[in-house]
Amino acid sequence: MNNKTTAAAALVLALSLTSLAACGSNGNSNGNSGSAGNAGSAANEAAPTAAPSNDAAANAGGEASGMPEKPAELTIWPDDNAESVAAITAITDKYTEKTGIKVSVKPVKMNDQQQILSLDGPAGKGPDLFFQPGIGNLVLKGLVQPVKAEQPVLDAYTPESLTALSQDGQLYGLPFVTETYALFYNKKLVPTPPATVADLEKLAAEQTDAKKQKYGFLMEGLNFYYAWAFMGGNDGYIFKKTDTGFDTADIGLNKEGAVAGVKLIQSWFDKGYLPKGVNGDVVGGLFGAGQVGAVINGPWAITDYKKQLGDDLGVAPLPTLDNGKHPTSFIGVKGWMLSKFSKSPEWASDLAAFITNEENALEYYEKTGQVPPVKGVLNNEKLTGDPLVAGFSEQVQYGQPFPTVPELDYVWDPMANALKFASEGRDVQQSLDDAVKQVQDKITMSGK
Repeated sequence: MNNKTTAAAALVLALSLTSLAACGSNGNSNGNSGSAGNAGSAANEAAPTAAPSNDAAANAGGEASGMPEKPAELTIWPDDNAESVAAITAITDKYTEKTGIKVSVKPVKMNDQQQILSLDGPAGKGPDLFFQPGIGNLVLKGLVQPVKAEQPVLDAYTPESLTALSQDGQLYGLPFVTETYALFYNKKLVPTPPATVADLEKLAAEQTDAKKQKYGFLMEGLNFYYAWAFMGGNDGYIFKKTDTGFDTADIGLNKEGAVAGVKLIQSWFDKGYLPKGVNGDVVGGLFGAGQVGAVINGPWAITDYKKQLGDDLGVAPLPTLDNGKHPTSFIGVKGWMLSKFSKSPEWASDLAAFITNEENALEYYEKTGQVPPVKGVLNNEKLTGDPLVAGFSEQVQYGQPFPTVPELDYVWDPMANALKFASEGRDVQQSLDDAVKQVQDKITMSGK
């Protein structure tokens, strides 16, 4: 097969075998509140048992029998990224034209939505749909209800992306974005992307001049979402995977593989390759300004980077580790979740199906660069022929879904603290031991 065909096959295969979720410095990849799907789950486990509604892609006018009276208005909460909001608004305007239902688009930071909904929902001020990275503990918190969709609607998505938004066989939302992170590089500074960590460190040694704010490579080294790739690639684990799911009593974040990954990141701080306190603004700002050879980021950054670097922008998989293995980037799904407090769940489900149908998912990809887990879009030549998407398709093959347990929520803050301490020179083992103790305490306090 030629390179384009190979990349296309890799993308479709990878995204049909895994489920993505993620978050980043721009509010899209912190991963603080979600968990992604288990690629081993059967597709039919994701099918909802609630009463079905129309296929919005074909019947957005609501002519099918069985639908309740149309509401005057539906409200949705997208993440507050301006580019994404503009694209979503254009799509929902089309829904209004077809149905006569007004759609109020109210941007709310994705990581703040759960807390705000828990207050606004019971008061009748919440949304009908809100945008989240996986099911996480939304069911436990009573914030979602099963989405109402017929099988033809569900068949449009990759099975694993539906599993990512399901719990106990119930589907609570429809998938819209699937993602992992990879290595962006500036071809002017890095003609050939580093294939190994040794190559990456050589690049950092040769091109880093902190006084001039120039770096060979940058990543958010204090963000567990990104740091995990180097921990998992060294055979680390968060919760032990078993035949029946995850053993949350067996936490691997302070064991050999995880320790090796954090020590590697600590060495980059020690050598000055990564500046102390590095965050997403630093990574994105300096890379976009042509001051950095390569950065680790997700597909949500493609549009901005293309505007800033043009044809000099490239994407490659993360470089292999000294053990010869690939870093295991997190992969996950973000979707439109049906609020428990929606008074029009059938029509809200219909709107979710419309936003995520093949036509609109492709439009969203074209405007934002974010890839949807919609089979027809994944096979579209606009994706299969895009070398930047192909770079992510290579990396996603080495990624790992988030553990599908609510206890994942208790990991983020302790690990952020552990990475900060490690960056400041504290003993890695001790930092991770403390983090695991905090996770255990949080799980105990939750009553699980």
